[in-house]
This record gives sequence, C-alpha cells and structure tokens, in this order.
Amino acid sequence: MVGLAGALTYTLRATSAAIQPITIFPETAGGITLNASIFVVLMAAAGTVMYLFIKLGKKNIVKYLINFAMIALLLFLFVWYGSIYANYIPPSLTSGFVWVLISIAATAVLALAIFKSKGPTHLAAIITIGGMTGTFLGVSVPTLTAIALLLALAAYDLFAVYKGPIGKMAQSTDIEDFKGAVFTYGDLTVGMGDMVFYSMLASNAMINFGVLPFVAGGIGIILGAYLGFKMLEGRDMFPGLPFAIILGLGLMYATSQLLTLL
Repeated sequence: MVGLAGALTYTLRATSAAIQPITIFPETAGGITLNASIFVVLMAAAGTVMYLFIKLGKKNIVKYLINFAMIALLLFLFVWYGSIYANYIPPSLTSGFVWVLISIAATAVLALAIFKSKGPTHLAAIITIGGMTGTFLGVSVPTLTAIALLLALAAYDLFAVYKGPIGKMAQSTDIEDFKGAVFTYGDLTVGMGDMVFYSMLASNAMINFGVLPFVAGGIGIILGAYLGFKMLEGRDMFPGLPFAIILGLGLMYATSQLLTLL
C-alpha cells in the first residue's frame, strides 16, 4: 500500500502535470485549521449518520450508501488519473468517451473484487483503492494542511473508536459486514480510512520532500501500524491511525531536516 502510493506519486511527479489543490483556504495558520476542520467534520458527520441508521435498524441503507460512495469514488479516481496521465496514454484510448468506458469497466472490476471476493483478491483490491485514494489526497492537499489534517485525523480516530460513532457501531453491529468501509483479513478488521491516510502520508512525503523522507515516513507508518496491532491484542478495538501517523510524520520530518543539513 505504501509502496503503491510511492510508485504512483513518483510517476505523477514525472508527468509534471499541474495538479489543482482540493482545499478551499490558503496555507495560512487560519486557512490550514479551516481546511483540516472541514475534512474532519465531514468524516465525523458521515460516521454519525451511519451510526444513526444502524441504531434505527436501517443497516441495509448503510450498505447501499457505502456501495454507492465506493463506486462513485472509483469512477472519479480512474477519470482523474486518466486526465493526469493523458500524455502517456494512446490518443485512441483518451478520445471521446473511450476513457470513460474504460473507467467504468475498471470500476466494475474493482468493485466486484471489493464487495464479492475474499482472501488475497479482496486484499489486493483494498490495497489498490487505498493507495489510489491516498495518492490523490497526498498530491492534491498542500503540505501544511496535509500534516495538520493527518494529526487531526489521528486524534479524531482515537475519539471515534472509544467515544464516538466507530466504537458505538462496533458495539451494536458486526462492522465486518460493511465491505468497502472496512475489510477483514483473517481475524483482523481494519478501516478503509486507515489504508487511505497511510497512503496519503506516504504520497505527500514523496511529492513534497523526496524519496528518502518517503522511505523514512513509510518505515514510521509500518512501525506504527505494527504497534497498533500489538496494542489490539487482548482488546476488541484499537485506533489504527495515531501510532502510524505520528511515527510516519516524525521520521519524515526528521529525515527531511537532516537532508537540509547535509
């Protein structure tokens, strides 16, 4: 997953394509706070809505919403990547509605792999969508906002698991049933958001700081995820973002600063 994000970001850098930021406010202290707050509020709202539907006994509605959101996201991502790599794709594939049809077909394949498959195929699909989404965010969110957002999400993840909607959903229903929002491999259930934001950190490190900070950040993510899994032993739940984000950002920053001194 981290490797996929790094490879995608490296090739995106090579295209020298102009990538428009998706944030609203500028990279000032106030703007960074507002940008990060918008993302966190949207995530909190989505989680709360899902919990309320489950509490009202509308579990199937949550499944339909997740399925729709996943399909819409996949279609958007394929179209977006196609526009970025347009100069490297044969014109016959990018002209007219051809790429749209290709994107629809690719979306259908990945969606089937996510919702219908099990085992390695399912895991590969999850890694692919997590890496693609995280890379999109990593290159489209400016550096300071990305750092603030990742730290805010790590804090929110801690709250959401123990006091917020994620923990409450886990107590009231089998969250393993919500394929697309979470995935289960063996006895381990991980939120899709964890995969996305690990990839976002790795991608942002690559696009803004280079290969060595990316590698250091990736090591931090892997170590943090491992610590999170160890903390999960003997517990029903444990947030996947705090350790990985803090260690990933810390090693990324330390490496980038060391490089400036050499």
